[in-house]
Amino acid sequence: MNNKANTKGPATLLIVACFMLILLISGIPSTRRLSKTSCKPVTGQVMEVTQSSPGYVIHLKDDPRIYYIKPASVPSATMASLEQQLHGRSVQLFTTAAWSPLDPFSSMKEIRRLQIGDNVIFSAY
Repeated sequence: MNNKANTKGPATLLIVACFMLILLISGIPSTRRLSKTSCKPVTGQVMEVTQSSPGYVIHLKDDPRIYYIKPASVPSATMASLEQQLHGRSVQLFTTAAWSPLDPFSSMKEIRRLQIGDNVIFSAY
């Protein structure tokens, strides 16, 4: 009986370690090349532009997701200039279709391209 208990511990530890490894690997962003075809377009009206920990945060009307641009991606942009350009306007955002175990419902999306009509405001590719 004691021998069975000794084999269950290492087996359970191995299963948990494999599960953790799978979660870690799935959270690593892919290294594939960014392009307009590899990004998912989202269209909506900008309700609010704020600045917080992920960067410049854009909230769209009737969309619960949080879209953000890293400040390092747009060094020339300021909070005031983005607010002036985007507030109340209909925009098209291109986000990567990446899943992370830290954000399983994909409620936060990094913007890779931002445009108003044919005018590109920001593009990472």
